Amino acid sequence: MSIQAEDRDWIADCDAIEAHAFKDWHRACAREIRLEHSFQCLTINHGCAISLPTASGAVFNRIFGLSRLEELDEAYQWMRAKPGPKFLQLNPQVDTGVISPWLEARGFIEHGLPWAKLVCGPPEDNPLPAHGVRSRKVRSPEAAEFGAILCHSFGLPEALIPVWASIVGKQGWSCSFALVDGKPIGAGAMYAIGDRGWLGAGAVLPAFRNRGAHKALIEARLVAGRAAGVRQFVVEACFQLSGTTNTSYDNLRKTGFMHAYTRRNFAFRED
Repeated sequence: MSIQAEDRDWIADCDAIEAHAFKDWHRACAREIRLEHSFQCLTINHGCAISLPTASGAVFNRIFGLSRLEELDEAYQWMRAKPGPKFLQLNPQVDTGVISPWLEARGFIEHGLPWAKLVCGPPEDNPLPAHGVRSRKVRSPEAAEFGAILCHSFGLPEALIPVWASIVGKQGWSCSFALVDGKPIGAGAMYAIGDRGWLGAGAVLPAFRNRGAHKALIEARLVAGRAAGVRQFVVEACFQLSGTTNTSYDNLRKTGFMHAYTRRNFAFRED
């Protein structure tokens, strides 16, 4: 696969797959769950803004997939009224020279590690490495266990288990467990829309890390996507510019994903 990261339309398309997943995730949550956790989502063009105040970090509290000033302004006004953490993700390659002054005027501060967007074709085009850890699909009655593993792995409050559990068994979603002695010790999700797929979550309980479970989850989701007709997969991972290793990023690269482009994270100024 030849990747032209400077192609703005291609970048927008890759971001749109991720945005589709989060918009569908929001719809998958029952209304009472959304209301209890103030889980909200704003769709703008091919991107979105998402807010889940009780979740720490940028994953559920960010604007992404937008590059026009009018879109960024709309998302900014919506997001700044939300409680909890708030972030904006931007790919420097979409900046035509007007976004940087816009960021400065609103007091955005670059925050944390950038995120790499990685892509790959179907598994038959990228031979998967051996890992020695089994995996299987999550069954609907196991939705709460799926949510509990992810909350524990990411250090999130147990109250958010229903948010993660909401995607299990839903159309377009395939959720996987990594297993040790038949016991689920890791979990991950894959969202498919047409011939494109997004890999989300992908986390292992601390006591079982560095045994190949993360690689097993990558493989399980690629295989599930292939069965669903996916021909292009996208995923995000923190990227260490200094060259320091990052397990998720390194495992994705070893599995055949290519680094397509990088997003910078900006935190909202506290009013």
